[in-house]
Amino acid sequence: MTIRREALAARVITLFAASNNVAGYRKVTAALHRAGIAVDRKTIAAIMAGHGLRSPAAVRAFRRKKLRSQRVKDPEDLLLRDFASLVPGSVLVGDITYVNTKQGWLYAATVIDLASRSVLGHATGSTQTAALLITAMDRARKSGLIRPGVVFHSDHGSQYRSKKFANYCAKVGIRQSMGARMECWDNAAAESFFSKMKSERLDWAVFTTRKQAARVVDEYIDHFNTTRLHQSLGYATPAEKLAELVAA
Repeated sequence: MTIRREALAARVITLFAASNNVAGYRKVTAALHRAGIAVDRKTIAAIMAGHGLRSPAAVRAFRRKKLRSQRVKDPEDLLLRDFASLVPGSVLVGDITYVNTKQGWLYAATVIDLASRSVLGHATGSTQTAALLITAMDRARKSGLIRPGVVFHSDHGSQYRSKKFANYCAKVGIRQSMGARMECWDNAAAESFFSKMKSERLDWAVFTTRKQAARVVDEYIDHFNTTRLHQSLGYATPAEKLAELVAA
């Protein structure tokens, strides 16, 4: 079965959208083959590139290659899975996630106080760069709670290992920390927040624009900090726990 280029592009766009914008050109090609459409991978890859259809995995792979020369040596693990800090502003954790919108991916970065689980700072944007992390950290620092020599623990994402973020941390007195590679538990406290946000607010929502998704992220973080009760905090909110620890 043959198909004109314009019609083929329409099929590719439909299949990509049906995959929640995560299918790469290999999977799209396989889906077309199953439908009896004979086409090679290079053609599909060209169509997808021409229409800006790229999965998060492909974007991350490209950026990993591009940024490899801009990274610094991995920081040592200063926490060793000890996630029980009781001093506000002494240990922070952070992570990046992405939210699917019809306009493209929205990336969200967080800075969380480990003692109270409060999200002290966050930032959203259309790209996941060191600048996004720095914006989130600047907002956290404006809380006035971050202590000199604070530890910031993250995974091994390229943005956290970039020279730009490392230089920023050194300049403002933040000590970077990273756990073992491929160990999900080493950043569990930060990843847990995104898991809750997605299951409670994002997974069942459809966003037309990044601005709409960013507004929902902002609203959820406010809810998380001030309203949502946490079993690990004795069914207090992060804001209540933070106030209790600061007053102690």
